[in-house]
Amino acid sequence: MDPRLLDYYSHELLYMHELALEFAEQHPKIARRLNLHAGEIGDPYVERLLQSSAFVTARMQMRLDDAFPGFILPLLQTVYANYTCPTPSMAVARLLPRARGKHAANGTVVPRGTIFTSRVPDGECTACEFRSSQDVALYPLEIVQARLTGIPPDIPALDRFVPAGRAVQGALRLRLRTTNGAPIASLDGLDRLPVYLCGDEANASHLFELVHAAVVASVAGVPGQFATGSLHAVTRKAVVHDALEPQQSLLPAVPDRFHGHNLLQEYFACPARFWFFTLTGLSKGLAGIDGSEAEIVILLERPVDKLAEAVDAAHFALFCTPVINLFPRRTGRLDLAPAVQSHQLVPVPSAPHDYDVHSVETAWGQVSEESETFRFDPLHMPVDRYAGRNSRYFTIRRELNRSEIDDRLYGTRRSFTETRTFISLVDHDEQPNTEGIRYLSLQAWLTNRDLPCALTCDGSNDLFLDRSIPADRIGLVRAPTTPQPPLAFGDRAWQLMAQLKLDYRMFDDHYDEAHPGEGVRRRLRLFVMPDAAMLGRQIESLVRAQATPVNRMLPGNSPIEFGRGIECEFTFDESGFGGVSPYTLGLVLERYVARHVSTHSFTTTVLRSTQRGPIAHWPPRMGTRGTA
Repeated sequence: MDPRLLDYYSHELLYMHELALEFAEQHPKIARRLNLHAGEIGDPYVERLLQSSAFVTARMQMRLDDAFPGFILPLLQTVYANYTCPTPSMAVARLLPRARGKHAANGTVVPRGTIFTSRVPDGECTACEFRSSQDVALYPLEIVQARLTGIPPDIPALDRFVPAGRAVQGALRLRLRTTNGAPIASLDGLDRLPVYLCGDEANASHLFELVHAAVVASVAGVPGQFATGSLHAVTRKAVVHDALEPQQSLLPAVPDRFHGHNLLQEYFACPARFWFFTLTGLSKGLAGIDGSEAEIVILLERPVDKLAEAVDAAHFALFCTPVINLFPRRTGRLDLAPAVQSHQLVPVPSAPHDYDVHSVETAWGQVSEESETFRFDPLHMPVDRYAGRNSRYFTIRRELNRSEIDDRLYGTRRSFTETRTFISLVDHDEQPNTEGIRYLSLQAWLTNRDLPCALTCDGSNDLFLDRSIPADRIGLVRAPTTPQPPLAFGDRAWQLMAQLKLDYRMFDDHYDEAHPGEGVRRRLRLFVMPDAAMLGRQIESLVRAQATPVNRMLPGNSPIEFGRGIECEFTFDESGFGGVSPYTLGLVLERYVARHVSTHSFTTTVLRSTQRGPIAHWPPRMGTRGTA
């Protein structure tokens, strides 16, 4: 059953009641025979008749509404296909290097796109597959101690590491140790070290904010010898963001100018996938440490407050990567029913409830088992993939279904909105293919539907790799999220298409908007499903959004040059975040608004809180919109 049917039914039934009562007022004599009175319907049979009519008309209205996206959905598939595909389950995986044994001195890289396999969930027969989104360089290294402190008393002449106009008010101290006892200096090539924040969401998000918004510099040295030993400081970009670049996306790649939209979609699917920070410039400092331990002190220009009591080494994890339950698969031969134009895709017929189609790249059809193979390409595809005019294409159609029969056992039962995918074979005029294709195989991207939610994660032994790497175990430090149906359905498809174009009215606080920030909130609501109450409250917590023209020095390595750009200011009421910091959402919005100015201009973003005042002020970022 389509989960929208109940809303349509309720709307139609309300209309039927209003129409019946209006009829009773205008024709009281006839109404008395039907037992219709002002404000009520006395005859239960008449009431059931209205309910039956509402049920039938609700299905008709739903089908009529579904006909309108017949134009916009193909356009979205061409421009931004991720809106038309289901959002898979996402998680964060951690690779635990071997404590003993041989390690490459310059690290072993587990590349982006590596496929990990889970254990089979209890009561199931299929293992889940996850794909990584970024490279992970493995070293025999671990964090053995982490502390948030006040101003470090053991660093002499601290001001020499601090830029003018800034003052140190706290520090994050991380102690590293090699797992095999090798000298720290032997770790060749270790210049960048990504760290993931894996504590509870409230502490991790505020620690993420503190490290990125308050970092001044980093200092590396031998533990316990900071006062007397040699120190190496990084005073410029000592800590940088990770997992934000286009080549690190979890969802399929989109044009760079739409990368901000991809980040928004990923944020509202799994906010925790962004909680990384990367230490840079480490090689010189670590090269002079002959022992097996090193300490890195991140100097902060904000006090650490209550976080100091809650943070320890368990909140930090090395060698992590976001993963997504999305993987490529060449399906077996699927049978097509004759004289049917639209065929439901069941990619693995032997396990129909364990696999779902995310997207289809290519299809191959056959008239018989021994006949030649015909290639079918997507009729609606990005222009850069269009190789020329062909005579065989396919189109994709989606339907939502909330199945009560296939509910999985999660300790308690809960429903899952599945996405049914249908394929139609057509020619270049979108007319049905007449070659009598009976068998079809696909090169597609698949998911395991809601199966990842049935996994029991212990954080250390949850995933497996089919090739040898210097890692003992692979765990999930963030449990898989619930997969979501496509964002583009019904009226939302039109709204999603509209928000791809530039519209400065989204910053409506200068236009006498009765509810400040409504223009931005209206756009953000498009990325959230109705049942995501927590994320919905975050959006409604936006109390102000302003855009102001400013003049700033342009970023880059060219000679000093000034330009005119836009300062975007977002103010949130943190009471709607449930203890989580709004910094992560502000960070994603900072990338998103850069899409709204041309490459000849820039944006600079300010994040504020009604409780704490200014939280972050990002430097100018050049726009990504083309000028042609």
